[in-house]
Amino acid sequence: MNKPLRMIVVGMGARAMIYAREALLHPDLFCIAGVVDVNLDRIRTAQQLFRIPDSHCFTSVEELTAVPRFADAVINGTMDPQHVATTIPLLRHGYDVLLEKPFAVNQKEADLLLRCADETGRIVMVCHVLRYAPFYREIQEVLNSGEIGKVIHIHMNEQVSYFHESVSYVRGKYASPELCGSGMLLSKCSHDLDIMAWLMKGNLPKTVSSVGSVIQFLPEMAPEHAGTHCLLNCPAERDCIYSAKRLYIENPQRWANNIWHDIGANSPTKAEKIRLLRNIDNPYSRCVYRCGLKIVDHQSILIQFSDGATGTFSMNGGASASARNIHITGTKGEIIGNFESESFTVHKIAPESPGGRTSRIIDVSKDQHGNPHGNGDQAIVQDFLFILKGEPCSSCCTTLADSMVGHKLVFLAEASREKGGEIQRY
Repeated sequence: MNKPLRMIVVGMGARAMIYAREALLHPDLFCIAGVVDVNLDRIRTAQQLFRIPDSHCFTSVEELTAVPRFADAVINGTMDPQHVATTIPLLRHGYDVLLEKPFAVNQKEADLLLRCADETGRIVMVCHVLRYAPFYREIQEVLNSGEIGKVIHIHMNEQVSYFHESVSYVRGKYASPELCGSGMLLSKCSHDLDIMAWLMKGNLPKTVSSVGSVIQFLPEMAPEHAGTHCLLNCPAERDCIYSAKRLYIENPQRWANNIWHDIGANSPTKAEKIRLLRNIDNPYSRCVYRCGLKIVDHQSILIQFSDGATGTFSMNGGASASARNIHITGTKGEIIGNFESESFTVHKIAPESPGGRTSRIIDVSKDQHGNPHGNGDQAIVQDFLFILKGEPCSSCCTTLADSMVGHKLVFLAEASREKGGEIQRY
């Protein structure tokens, strides 16, 4: 077991590449021994980067499972609707799997995967990377210590920036259930609801209700005289905050790379980017208000837990900046924090103190270093290696059954929203 573990990547997209690159930093721990992808360019890139032989390169899971098992585990970074269909044959072929979230797009698929994992005795570890961020790990420690007493209410919200919203959820590949297999709550916020369930320490939900809709990205919200495509027929383009040129070329943020990656453009020049955004068939060239968005752009959820505690979560798309906020009220105090600020405050009830409470700030910036997932991407790979080797793992580690709680919250919330907020029993 002292030899480096061997892993295969199925679906060498951006997320899987983040995990796979850890092999280059820690060659003593594991190596990438194979790759599966429908895109031949991605296969070639992986081959060169990880020195994978031709015999270990495949274009489908069927091809991979047709040969004898040659690795210890698989990193599955396929698109959401493919997760269960690709993972089940891998489990049956003897592979353990590190599976990107969400691990299933509906309850039927989730139950099917859980049953297969139980039958085969294989490990499926879901990439709940935010659990591993120091921000949430430290909050969990405070809760476990009993410092703020019994949890009464936990409120969380996610602000999805206007940039991320336009790239991924309006113009991008998560714009409709037909494209990604689910709504925005599952594709974007399964992290958050998993965190809530995890922090509640096995206190299972009892009821769920939810409301949400599209309120921003509608034709009637478009600027006056707006066209259908930013760089083709829109006189309002220069003044529109969602101008494809302004966002993706002149003022790009980190999600802009997803655009060129998704349309197969490798390191395009500025002139090439403009040409691509003038292509009427390029989804990223469209007016955000005329994309026919089929997922919500805002949604709120109310959860009652088994012991009577409550939880609320809200997602707002098109915010001025990305943000994750949390406020936990306990019988002895509160925790209030913002993930991006890399710190949170613990308030404790103290009648003898000025203002009736004491406060202390817990700063995790030295550990998160501004990383979008708080270095959780790296930490989860390490925990997966521990599990494979039979070594003790962290408190963040999850079984597939544990992961089911947060996912089921999403499925029930969507069912409630579709029924006008009707209460669903867990």
